[in-house]
Amino acid sequence: MSFPIIPQNLSITAMRSSGYRDSAHALAELIDNAIQAGQEHGGTTQVELICVDEAPSSTVRKRISRIAVYDNAVGMDPAALRKALQFGNGSRLDPKNQKGIGKFGMGLPNSSISQCKRVDVWSWQGGNVFHTYLDIDTIQNGNLTEVPDPTVSAIPAEWLKLIAGEIAPHGTLVVWSNLDRISWKQSSTLLRNTEFIAGRVYRRFINKKSVRIRLAAYELAAGTYNSTYESFVRPNDPLYLMAGTNTPAPFDQLAAFELFGEPVSLTVGYNGQEHDVTIRASISKKETRREGGNRPIGRHAKKNQGISVVRADRELELNRSFENSYDPRERWWGIEVEFEPALDDVFGVTNNKQAATGFYLMDLGDDAAAEGMSESEYRDMLKADRDPRLPMYRISREIDKLLDAMRARIAKMKEGERTAKRQETDANKAEKAATEAVNRRRERIGDTGRSDQGEKLSPEARAQALMMEIVNDGVEDKVAQQIAIDYVAKKIKFRFRHADVSGQTIFDTSTVGGVILITLNTRHPVHEKLFEVLRDEEAVSNSYAKEVLSLIAAWARLEDEAQTDKMRIAIEDMRLQWGRMAMDFFELEED
Repeated sequence: MSFPIIPQNLSITAMRSSGYRDSAHALAELIDNAIQAGQEHGGTTQVELICVDEAPSSTVRKRISRIAVYDNAVGMDPAALRKALQFGNGSRLDPKNQKGIGKFGMGLPNSSISQCKRVDVWSWQGGNVFHTYLDIDTIQNGNLTEVPDPTVSAIPAEWLKLIAGEIAPHGTLVVWSNLDRISWKQSSTLLRNTEFIAGRVYRRFINKKSVRIRLAAYELAAGTYNSTYESFVRPNDPLYLMAGTNTPAPFDQLAAFELFGEPVSLTVGYNGQEHDVTIRASISKKETRREGGNRPIGRHAKKNQGISVVRADRELELNRSFENSYDPRERWWGIEVEFEPALDDVFGVTNNKQAATGFYLMDLGDDAAAEGMSESEYRDMLKADRDPRLPMYRISREIDKLLDAMRARIAKMKEGERTAKRQETDANKAEKAATEAVNRRRERIGDTGRSDQGEKLSPEARAQALMMEIVNDGVEDKVAQQIAIDYVAKKIKFRFRHADVSGQTIFDTSTVGGVILITLNTRHPVHEKLFEVLRDEEAVSNSYAKEVLSLIAAWARLEDEAQTDKMRIAIEDMRLQWGRMAMDFFELEED
């Protein structure tokens, strides 16, 4: 009895569960091969992904029976064709050859057997067509132990009918049949999902017109092929900076986002060599943000939420480890991290090119503490071990800084929109109630507040000063001016706003134009627990929220009425101490 290290019938079964997210991602492997081959010889590579639907019987709904991927790239000679169906024996295993998309030599066989039980490949150069195949059932019963030697053949007539482009004198045709693991049974669903994924994965190639991808489906009935679906893949840019994309109109032709700062270029040392990593960031334009999350652009952006990890112009994944999953505003920023294949070990590139397992939110201090070391000791250990995580800490830190800045900008946009809508909110009710309370108090004790002196300015001067503060909240000038005029005309004494405040105070106070400004600190955990709901336009009005804000307004007036600067500073210090104490009672939620 023989005991092979890897029994063939068991290993092929295990390899079928190769971790592809779905059929669209598996098909991307075949497109990879076409693009890589086309890149090496220039020109535009034509790729066609074609599905044939059939009904197994009159009582069963039609479903996909075969899938083909055709390309007009360079094709393969018999030796290369046979090697292409061998697991792990690609032409780019040598690191010197890893300049483009390919790497492991696993793509064609691995992706194919993950979706079907039989894959046939025809490839040709100079008009000479050769064919070979893999068949799972034959492999499992022990009758197929080697990739069959390619034989002289012809492109099947079925596919010659369905391929739209002119058949080039060189190219490749891959056909999947006996489909037993396809994610979607209907070709239209498969192709729509593939269009979205392929548009994002290959957006750079499509945008620069080095590849053109046609998606088509046909229903075969009574010997006749009827076209049921056709589309050409458009770029799907998660940074929303490209034009001519599959983004909903009008943003298919207009950039929905804009660059956030300049690209960050990092030089990363690894294995004695230096390599470039580029981080680009984008943020939604005001007009895009005003569309809202429930409009087509908002729903599209939600599907592209995350950090796009790009290797050799091809997206590996949308990484979501950095995002605040609970915050719907995360869709309004985009980040792209681009690296060279030489950094595959640093990023942890998987053999199906669907993930960068080494790329995630990392903190050097936290990890050092977990090992019981200081940061310098931990860094020295990583250097000594040539640990690929070391450069990733630097990349993670740069991304974290970008996210902090973009989230603050987006929060400001949101605050500006909320203010500009001028709806009656719990905060507005609290402002009016607090104003009435102060007016009653002033009737008894007079104008004792520092802000009261600001009311002596002309209405125009007061409105102008207040307008500048409202503009700083992200409101457009004309709208901010009208809001400021309303506050002055209606003699409203308080204005609540939400913004980041340095330090650990729950809220901050200031005065402008006779109005007491109360800034609820979005960085303090109390804000998420008590005040965040006030920014939700869909939330039901809550009298309790109004009372809490009235309590905050009372403190703000206490500071405002302080009789001396020394007393005012003492009250401010007490507010800061209270905020620090509250940090222990309201813990920050983990992302």
